[in-house]
Amino acid sequence: MALAVLFVFSLIAVVSVSAQEKMQGTVTSVNADSGEIVVQDAAGETKTLMADPSAVDLKALKEGDAVSVEADADGAVKSIEVTE
Repeated sequence: MALAVLFVFSLIAVVSVSAQEKMQGTVTSVNADSGEIVVQDAAGETKTLMADPSAVDLKALKEGDAVSVEADADGAVKSIEVTE
């Protein structure tokens, strides 16, 4: 029984860690008013993300910027940084 409980807790920990995603890519569109950002990674896959405009400054972003983004599994941006 104790082994089963440990397994469940370890599974929960793995799910929690994998719920956070870091990606690098290029901004293909940004709407600073709505908080929507579309980023294309090196493999060509695009991901639509949402950022709280009051928490993340999107006005500095523009199409073509290389960025590093940290988001949760739902696509909510936790941080975004322009890279060179």
